[in-house]
Amino acid sequence: MELSSEQITHLLESEALLKAAPNSEFKIEHLAYNSNDVTTGTLLFIKGNFKSEYLQSAIEKGVRAIVAPSTFEQSFEALPTWVVDDVAMAMSVVSMAFYEYPQNQLALIGITGTKGKTSAAYMAYEILSASTDNKVALSSTLSIITGNAPEYHYRAHLTTPESLDLYRYMREAVNNGMTHMVMEVSSQAYKMQRVYGLRYNVGIFLNISPDHVGENEHPTFEDYLQHKMMLIDHSEQIILNVETQHFHELIERAALDLPRDGIWLYGSDDERQELKPDIAFETLTSNLQGSTFRLREVDPQAKRLNLVADYQLDMPGDFNESNATAVAIATRLVGADVEAIQTGLATVRVPGRMQMLTSHAHGTIYVDYAHNYASITALLQFVRQNESVDRLMLVVGAPGNKGVSRRPGIGKAANEGADIVYLTSDDPQYEDPNTIADEIQAYITRSDVKVMREMDRQKAIAAAITAAGPRDVVVLAAKGLDEYQKVNGVDTPYKNDWQAACDIIDKLEK
Repeated sequence: MELSSEQITHLLESEALLKAAPNSEFKIEHLAYNSNDVTTGTLLFIKGNFKSEYLQSAIEKGVRAIVAPSTFEQSFEALPTWVVDDVAMAMSVVSMAFYEYPQNQLALIGITGTKGKTSAAYMAYEILSASTDNKVALSSTLSIITGNAPEYHYRAHLTTPESLDLYRYMREAVNNGMTHMVMEVSSQAYKMQRVYGLRYNVGIFLNISPDHVGENEHPTFEDYLQHKMMLIDHSEQIILNVETQHFHELIERAALDLPRDGIWLYGSDDERQELKPDIAFETLTSNLQGSTFRLREVDPQAKRLNLVADYQLDMPGDFNESNATAVAIATRLVGADVEAIQTGLATVRVPGRMQMLTSHAHGTIYVDYAHNYASITALLQFVRQNESVDRLMLVVGAPGNKGVSRRPGIGKAANEGADIVYLTSDDPQYEDPNTIADEIQAYITRSDVKVMREMDRQKAIAAAITAAGPRDVVVLAAKGLDEYQKVNGVDTPYKNDWQAACDIIDKLEK
């Protein structure tokens, strides 16, 4: 794959991003935004905290040209340069062209929401795997899948990859015969222009609640909401949850660009609801392993989908039934039939989500990625409703240098739902985990909630499980199967919460 300098100039001009362009004619054979990825013939995008030594390293490796912001102060007269208003936008525009617009060969589902994105993405992936004979790609918080062979399964580093990586993954997926792709789309992806210019066949907006407000994220909740709603603007059809907060703002935004038959509403089968969905779900049976629910048509528009049927979901909780309803609509819109939807939902597994471990003497342990007020509250409520609990014990922390607004919510969720809370570390980065714990603990105000502190996460898990009795439940929140702790800018190996729990149970119950 290659682009000529003339093509790149035209692409940037067409998006009104270009301030200056090189005069010479040459070919670009590789793209990079990290000097470590540079090879001969590379176009390097100067983005973020780009130090002078990085460019020198790139020159030594054979970089052919760069795209730089007008604020980039280093001298590079000898290097062909495109100066642009926004490097991230430019990188997206050039990357999609370099990889020959792979998104046009994929049916794309984009999923956003404060909670539930990953679970919904895996549901859609399983359904479309059944529908397309395994011709579906996935971009999630946990993993990137561009083909069926193991070498096309990658560990994810961002909820939504940088645009250059995203289009490279898409091209690989198309080359591997994939026809569909499911993507988690974060608010940061829009704020940082990682999906600039990308449109989705179907977008799913699961829910919205306060989160991701902090120094390195969104300055306010309104900013967070506005960036979340950009998925609506960039979807051919949108699916909205009538039970989410700020629904009226969402439907107003959708109505600006989409006809009513391009807007799909879903929610629970509750006659008391003021807002009626097009498709409603009703729980028929529910237990700790999963549930059976029924979809029914409420609005005549829903008859176009023919989704009325009973579905078995191999994940517990009515919040997962809600997500499954949204996914059923989305996958139906891109070609899945009811049988494929039933098959996918009955077999879906999300690594690190609602994984349950039972012990003889130390109760039940749940491992889940729940990491904010909404998700932790839903998880603790689920445990209370479905377990006979003597004591509900929560092991939790919050990340450093991001999502500062989560900390009060985590404290409130613990205050409302737990009996014993073990505050510990969770990707502290450059912050003191004890300071983060102080911010969480400030919102645990009930006198009957006991708070313990152990900043070594494995020791905190061991202490909680060891102290648990046979009728207690221990919830390990936020880390799931993540095998690293981010400490002082370094990904420090960590065995993951599930393995830590299994190891302590093996030791206690030999």
